Amino acid sequence: MVDSHLVLYNLYMSQELDASRARASFAELSKRAAYGGEFTYITHHGRRTVAVVPASAAELLEEIEDVIDLREVEAILDRIAAGKEDLIPWVPGGISTESRTA
Repeated sequence: MVDSHLVLYNLYMSQELDASRARASFAELSKRAAYGGEFTYITHHGRRTVAVVPASAAELLEEIEDVIDLREVEAILDRIAAGKEDLIPWVPGGISTESRTA
């Protein structure tokens, strides 16, 4: 399990670099993320496009997304079981135009 307190503490420790500067110092950026918990946003034409972050931060984000997805699936299954949601049969090559109620 990821230590979320550490990740949240480090959220304020960030910097921005344009892509060419980030490319030239990628090894250093990755070390600072891995060992120092630093976040570096890489910009393109002044807009943040990607980030170099500690693996623990990315793993925490994935865990949060998994929980959200699971809750959404459970809610849909509850609606199907209650007859409040139509099923859309899946067919190879796309979605069937015929639907049926559970």
